[in-house]
Amino acid sequence: MTPVKLMIELAHAAGALVLLDGAQSVSHMPVDMRALDPDFFVFSGHKIYGPTGIGVLYGRQSVLDAMEPWQGGGNMIEDVTFEHIRYHGAPMKFEAGTGNIADAVGLGAALDYVEAIGRPAICAHEHMLISSSAIRSIRFAR
Repeated sequence: MTPVKLMIELAHAAGALVLLDGAQSVSHMPVDMRALDPDFFVFSGHKIYGPTGIGVLYGRQSVLDAMEPWQGGGNMIEDVTFEHIRYHGAPMKFEAGTGNIADAVGLGAALDYVEAIGRPAICAHEHMLISSSAIRSIRFAR
């Protein structure tokens, strides 16, 4: 286990922003953004039994507010004229184009599934599979 909270505290003390990749942790343990305090947290949907092609980006509101959009179009624009563009506030100002609605629904269902089963049950099942004599008896083709 990586001492993530300590690493984030050290990075922040040095003035750095922190992007935490949670892909390997989200299906195995609860992740508390308030306790960890990263600036960004990301994971791919398929790492929590959801569809491929979608993921999650959490961003601290103050950091997102200070950032400019890097693409344009769609529902991210509040008002546009020949003279100016006014974007919606974060996070909408980063949502250029049409959202991946079907995969978002699938990711939501996967998150509900994990919460219903419970991470402790998932971890216990994984541990049983790893320690199972059935796993030890698998022969790999050469």
